[in-house]
Amino acid sequence: MATSLEHNIRDAAIDLSAYAVSLDGADAPQPDVLTERIAAHLTGTPGFAILYATRQVLAAHGLDIAEHRDAAYALLESVFRGAMARIEFRRFTVVDRPMALASMDVDGFNLNGGFSHDNKIESRAFMTSKCLHFDAATPFVANIYGLNENIGGGHPLLSDVRAYCRDHGVKPSEVVDAIPNNYNVVIAPAHYAAIRDQYTVGLDIDIDTDMIAILLLNEVAFGVAHGATAPYRIDESRPARRPLRHFEYQFEAEDDYVTWYGHYDVPMVEAKDYAGENLSLDYYEPAPFDRFVRIGA
Repeated sequence: MATSLEHNIRDAAIDLSAYAVSLDGADAPQPDVLTERIAAHLTGTPGFAILYATRQVLAAHGLDIAEHRDAAYALLESVFRGAMARIEFRRFTVVDRPMALASMDVDGFNLNGGFSHDNKIESRAFMTSKCLHFDAATPFVANIYGLNENIGGGHPLLSDVRAYCRDHGVKPSEVVDAIPNNYNVVIAPAHYAAIRDQYTVGLDIDIDTDMIAILLLNEVAFGVAHGATAPYRIDESRPARRPLRHFEYQFEAEDDYVTWYGHYDVPMVEAKDYAGENLSLDYYEPAPFDRFVRIGA
């Protein structure tokens, strides 16, 4: 349960400065030993990998991460792409249709505008989900966090839903539910508290001066749910930002999303502009959360 997940988090936390990585762009080849390790984590026991020390990598090349964020994004993307090239993608899909990797930049604290999950449906204003959830219809995701500005809290959370399903004899399709006015799927009320309290651990990791990536096997049938503790503005008199670059796989045909939701017996609800819905970790009811693993120095 949480103790096992804590061990897995420590094992899957990867210090990028320990590898001879390339800064030659988002398509740069990265060390085999690194991408093989990440692919094994994504497809094996933990179902996730955590990449950190991007700041140290850039510093070793004479670059300041605050001034060269594009280089940091390119590095983390290239590592993700390199790991994904080693994975038999179709093994982890439930709807076998053509998909392509896409990315989007969002703010994990402020309201985002003009967003369409696949650039085909009407764009909308939205807030990022902090509740325990799976992103819709993408077997793998990568979330790049940092550099936060005037943000407290907002710790990333990982939930071992497949262990919960195994331990309790629950089918994955019984664990998820629709989020009104949102395309993600939340952990269903009958299972939320147990997964939050026994199968979820937070990451105490630097995303103020470093940029990190959390790579996930996101498919509900196989994967790991995620969320975050509530972020807050440290100094109410100053602006605050919680930058996120999100990578996901997207279907080429819109009807394939309907098929994916149908696989889990979850209705595909139409999402409009954010209207103040509760998307916090306390999605159903307030509860304390204090299980964290420290990553890095």
